[in-house]
Amino acid sequence: MTASRKLLAGVLALSLPLAAIAQTAPAADGVKLTPYGFILANGFFTGNSLADQDYPGAAQAALRGGSVLFSGRQSRIGFRMATKDDWSGADLSGVLEFDFSGGQNAALNSTAWYNALMRLRLAAMTATWKTSAGNVSVLAGQEYGLVNTLFAESLAWVAKPLFWQAGNLWRRSPQFRLGYANTFGDIGINAAVAALSPATSDASAVDFGAGNQSRMPNIEARVGATGKFGPDVTAALGVGYMSSTRRLAYGTANQQDVKGSMLGVDLDLGLTRYAQVKGEFYTGEGADDTYNAIATATYGAAGAVKAQKSSGYWAQAILKPVPWAWITLGLGHAEADKTNSGNNARINNDQLAAGLLFNAGKAWRFGVEYAQVTTEYRGATATAPTTKQDATQIGISSQLKF
Repeated sequence: MTASRKLLAGVLALSLPLAAIAQTAPAADGVKLTPYGFILANGFFTGNSLADQDYPGAAQAALRGGSVLFSGRQSRIGFRMATKDDWSGADLSGVLEFDFSGGQNAALNSTAWYNALMRLRLAAMTATWKTSAGNVSVLAGQEYGLVNTLFAESLAWVAKPLFWQAGNLWRRSPQFRLGYANTFGDIGINAAVAALSPATSDASAVDFGAGNQSRMPNIEARVGATGKFGPDVTAALGVGYMSSTRRLAYGTANQQDVKGSMLGVDLDLGLTRYAQVKGEFYTGEGADDTYNAIATATYGAAGAVKAQKSSGYWAQAILKPVPWAWITLGLGHAEADKTNSGNNARINNDQLAAGLLFNAGKAWRFGVEYAQVTTEYRGATATAPTTKQDATQIGISSQLKF
């Protein structure tokens, strides 16, 4: 048995019941299995009050003071699989990825808060056929969505990515996806369309939310292009779109279908070996909860509900004066329609972030990062004065990759 298979067996032994272990078969012959991941230790020093003490997502309307918190929950483990299917001729690949930032028992105090649940991040397989007209692929499983696929560079804020709720949309969802990619010299093009399991934050059962009740999956599509211009200059541009339906007041006299949509643009520029700039923009309605944005998805009385509009952006510069030291500078902004937001709801959220990251080799990275968030809340009515609050956080991090 190879070392990678021994590692997989060990992880399964820790995560599966004994009865299941007895029935686990070894990996099939011809399947290449590659473990990967990292151990990440973080220290968070918070000024004023944040909604989450391990992420500067929003300043609370009623401040309660600062805090100090250490965590290892953002550590991650995953496995990549690859093989060739003789029957179809497809190249098969798969990914299975976990971290330790799952939900936790709300009754736990600070002596045990870090014992959060292990969380499934990715679990997907892809079949790819290489043809003279380009590569065609089919993906099935849990993967990232197709709208705004970039993440900012950070060691402090990873499981909850930097600029989340301040312009950075993201989602992971079970899905079925059809993709296409081709290259023409130094230019590459790609396109994909997918049906995703609906994601809504209403109070229904976890598997019977307003999106599920519509009997329609979320539909996402994306087109993108990449280019290489000289040895150290690259560019990647993508445009994604999502359409959704949620059925509210299901089975009552007020039953109503509300349409949602999201349009996102992302850009990643490698300017030289010394600098990189990347960022995203989005605008949409009725889909903020799907992508972990700041607004409520809908507003209005039962039977006359409308989709809430919102927009946002983020941008980050990564300066690389020497290979072992990087400087990061970035900002993010998200906003929702004030008039149609609920009383005391967030209507604006701004995040500033800067960091100094050290690459001590291929395996070890550590850094110091700073973030400031300013959150504006609507008043008790649409015409009442708004409230702004500020909070800050310093994150120190040490990461060992494998």
